[in-house]
Amino acid sequence: MTDVIEKRMTPTLVKDVDINVTGSLTYNVTNLTDGMMSDTPLMLYQLFGELICSFGVACNVINLCVLSQKELYESPYVYLIALAFSDVTFLLLSLIHLLSYTNPATGFFSYFNAYAFFVGGNICFYISVWLIVFITLERMTFVLWPMKFKPSRRKAFVVIFLIVGFCTFIYLPRAFCLSVATTKTGYTIKTLPFRGSKQFYYLSWFYSAINTFIPNLILIVTNTILIKTIRKAATERVNLRSNQSEASRQDERRLTRMLIVIVIVFFICTVPSAFSDDPISYALIGAPKGRTWMEHINSQENTIQLYVNNILLYLNSSLNFILYCAFNRKYRMATKQLFRRLKSSVRQSNVRHHNHSLSSITTTTIVHNNYMCVIGALQKFESKV
Repeated sequence: MTDVIEKRMTPTLVKDVDINVTGSLTYNVTNLTDGMMSDTPLMLYQLFGELICSFGVACNVINLCVLSQKELYESPYVYLIALAFSDVTFLLLSLIHLLSYTNPATGFFSYFNAYAFFVGGNICFYISVWLIVFITLERMTFVLWPMKFKPSRRKAFVVIFLIVGFCTFIYLPRAFCLSVATTKTGYTIKTLPFRGSKQFYYLSWFYSAINTFIPNLILIVTNTILIKTIRKAATERVNLRSNQSEASRQDERRLTRMLIVIVIVFFICTVPSAFSDDPISYALIGAPKGRTWMEHINSQENTIQLYVNNILLYLNSSLNFILYCAFNRKYRMATKQLFRRLKSSVRQSNVRHHNHSLSSITTTTIVHNNYMCVIGALQKFESKV
């Protein structure tokens, strides 16, 4: 994924920090005479990025609520819960990062962008990538060998734990790329020597291989097998499992179709960012033009490319709720039941509040009547005296 932190370092320079979740962080330094050309893409990026991230956070919160329902107990939905959690965390980090453009020199935003977003954003995004890979792998093995391979929630939890641990471990070196320094006007982010070293360049190629090429290759193979199997089942009416009821078989087919669509959307939104990965982009564009590594990273065209790819990645993490509702009947039913329960709870709360209000009115009336009786009795007593 690609993200940009704008830092106005001096009156004559604009310093942009581009965080590429599929690649790495870059610094763009341009003259303020080019400000009109630079600010327009940035403003559009901020506007659409904040809207998409806000929408995605809301959708993924709904996902977490729906997927936690007891009706969705199968192991694929365990992966989808983890996917929703990683997506909502990624979008929240991205949203806070985008909001930091309004006041980038504060200490909170500087430390947040240098560590939480630059490191945590990459970790969350690639957790999502590998979760999608393992969902499709599990679905493929289930479709091909339904009697031999039996998915379980326990296996899903183990795989999720391993994915989180692996992605966290391999991305820890990014914590040594940036540092936060104080200036007369506030705080700024500076690169450490490791960021521009050959070691980090080779590490970037390793990230590209582990988190771009290998996952995409696996997804192409597994998705091709799933599509062929679905077509075969549709034409020959082959059941995915002979001991299942027709309703269960339909649910399995719908779930498989939904996962295929998720992977297709994933390809559309993430493949462009794979080619904007720093080492790949430099090899394809920068080196043929005779640029150095940092010159290419700091170029205006590279920054705009990162903006566009970021928007696509925000969309990828935000659209799952729509895809689930469109292609999975079981998920739609669970969503409807969740909203019915919420509606029923709201009604019961309103009824209790109404009854409590009536009770308060009744109590007040009784107290008032008793008070009037006491006053009347005292007046009668006084008149007699």
